[in-house]
Amino acid sequence: MAFSPYNRQKEMAEINMTPLIDVMLVLLIIFMVTAPLLTSGLDINLPRTQTGKSLESQALSVVITPDGLIEFEQARMSLESLKKELLRQSQVSSTRPILIRADRDLNYGRVIEVVDAVRGAGFSQVGFVTEGAPVEVRSPKK
Repeated sequence: MAFSPYNRQKEMAEINMTPLIDVMLVLLIIFMVTAPLLTSGLDINLPRTQTGKSLESQALSVVITPDGLIEFEQARMSLESLKKELLRQSQVSSTRPILIRADRDLNYGRVIEVVDAVRGAGFSQVGFVTEGAPVEVRSPKK
């Protein structure tokens, strides 16, 4: 019988992990969705990509605006100033990755000038920041 005195005295010695796993998965999804929204900076139109990988958070940032202006670590400067600053940074550590954020409609030659400045300073890890491909959202059928 299910309600015998023996079963009442038996304690449950297991912890139900399902609610804990559910909460952790929800938190993971929340952080994955909100993390890209925390980046701030200039309003540029990034190209989209299907593949790509994330670099370390200690990367140096170079932004090229749609009108060709250069911003290095949130300071506007000319190409010559960028070269000097990159040389100074490479003396500290040339192993840090450089992330280039360039507008999709920007002149290709301007991007290459910046990449040449980065490589000329001795940095070997150069990455281009892109937007992820749009996720297709389907509404439930009624």
